Amino acid sequence: MLDMDSTLEMALAYAEHGWAVFPLYAAVDGVCNCWKAAQGKDCGRDSGKHPRNGEGGFLRATTDPEKIRDWWGMWPVCNIGIATGKVSGITVVDIDPYNGGMDTVRDKGLVFPKTAQVLTQRDGFHLYYAYKGKAKGAMGKGIDVKSDGGYVVAPPSVGAFGVYVWQVAMEPQSL
Repeated sequence: MLDMDSTLEMALAYAEHGWAVFPLYAAVDGVCNCWKAAQGKDCGRDSGKHPRNGEGGFLRATTDPEKIRDWWGMWPVCNIGIATGKVSGITVVDIDPYNGGMDTVRDKGLVFPKTAQVLTQRDGFHLYYAYKGKAKGAMGKGIDVKSDGGYVVAPPSVGAFGVYVWQVAMEPQSL
């Protein structure tokens, strides 16, 4: 279960670090707490991943502590989204083993520089790198690049399949 204090504290810490954040719906007992789920619809793999802050979602991400406190005051049980790209100074490589990401790493012989790393809810990885200009798209099956116009779910967020956890805590390195 999400703890409002811990997600608020982390959202504020990310913002202090210069990463623009915004609230996401959360998965509570494996079920998204969004309006769709309240109507009996299943958000599936997107449970706890979609923006809670209205129209624009990640486009309204901020480093303003007052706005972040306002959002968490309105929605005490929410996950944390971090807008990627120039706005936060990061590009994130998202490796999803359920979509073949580890096979792509192996088959293409991909080697990624050691950097800040998150273990995602389904045993995938988010590799955080310093932003070096617009980059977006796929590096192959199961590997997406999140930069300008994107976002990632950040620890200690809870999805339908588990918790997002920092595995390697360090400054994002160059890719």
